[in-house]
Amino acid sequence: MRLLLGCMLAIIVSLPVRSEELSRVDFPLLLGDWYWFSDMPVEQAPHPYKAINLSFNSNYEFRIDLLRHDGQLETAAGQYDINENILRLYDNEGIEQRHAYQLNHNQLQLQGAVFTKLLPEDLSGLWRSHSISGEDVSEHVDGVSLQLRPDFLFAMQVRGDDGSSVTHRGVYLVEGDNLMLIYRNGRHSSQFQLAADTLRLTNDVFGMEAILERQ
Repeated sequence: MRLLLGCMLAIIVSLPVRSEELSRVDFPLLLGDWYWFSDMPVEQAPHPYKAINLSFNSNYEFRIDLLRHDGQLETAAGQYDINENILRLYDNEGIEQRHAYQLNHNQLQLQGAVFTKLLPEDLSGLWRSHSISGEDVSEHVDGVSLQLRPDFLFAMQVRGDDGSSVTHRGVYLVEGDNLMLIYRNGRHSSQFQLAADTLRLTNDVFGMEAILERQ
């Protein structure tokens, strides 16, 4: 069991610069692209906007795109700061906006509007290992399964050749080519490449690679 757990952590941990930045973010659930779409007819809408996209990254930068009903696009960008109660947005002219918010793994409530987080790539689904290689991979590891749900919840299971297994469940984040898994005992990042129905996870520190296929 200990060997399996160690192998699992080694597979999903990598330490590229961007991953270190992800690990330093105090509120990682905010990272990503959030979308709001108006469900009201144009003539009844109390505002001129058809859709809004909010983006937050690990460098504490934000961008907002507002699509009007007439097709015009308004944009703003700047820096953000966040604590448990308040989200602060500073535009490029230094003007500050303060907003109370509510946040979970895939929904952000802001100014009475509910934003939903969407995946930048088609990562969701059940993935099973085709091959796992690396000097530190135990020969007793039989396979790995990774379930990535579209609502940013995950379950990862490492199976041993004796029938035993170790499973972690939690929330995952995506930024650039980095995939972060957050669960009760910690958080870990790996680099990924997605090609059709093949997902490649790499660990530069341990020289490991896992190739998973979509089921």
